[in-house]
Amino acid sequence: MKRRIDPGKLQWITKPELYITNSDRILIETEPFSELIPAGSSAEAIELSLSPKGSFCFTIRTEYEYRRPFDQCGITVYAQNERIAVAGTEYRDREMQCLKCIVFHDGRGDQSGRDISSGIRKMYYRIWYRAGALRIQYSFTGSRYSDLREFWAGTEKKISIGIYACSPGDSWFDCTFCEMMLDEEDQKEGSL
Repeated sequence: MKRRIDPGKLQWITKPELYITNSDRILIETEPFSELIPAGSSAEAIELSLSPKGSFCFTIRTEYEYRRPFDQCGITVYAQNERIAVAGTEYRDREMQCLKCIVFHDGRGDQSGRDISSGIRKMYYRIWYRAGALRIQYSFTGSRYSDLREFWAGTEKKISIGIYACSPGDSWFDCTFCEMMLDEEDQKEGSL
């Protein structure tokens, strides 16, 4: 069953000082020297208060105005309370940013990514989870998606999804997360 997620009903992990939430979007202003530590929970903004059951597809749109190198935002994936993946964009300079995905194994990160133009100011993400396999996809338009990463997440742990935004340097920027949709597999029909 497909449904829109109300950001106002989500649960904070680390609450930013400056944010605005309404029924379909959340705007966050990052703080200087905030960082997403691989094994910790610093600089994370929000986590879904409802955890999908069984197989699901989650989509979200991000919009951002990066200011300095290493400004970044995107999505996080958890198995139980352990972060198993991070996907997002990270600003490099006026010409380039990096679209990346990091998958964590036993506390260590395995990163893949590609360079894209810094002129891109929005990104769509889609997460598919079925029978223990997790696929993270991206789109520039929200209509045609490409694979960013696929990996085994397991079937024995509860999967949850979050978002993050941070400025590891002396910087700050505004980013918006919107169009959050969750499509859970209908257990009777067995398909998304």
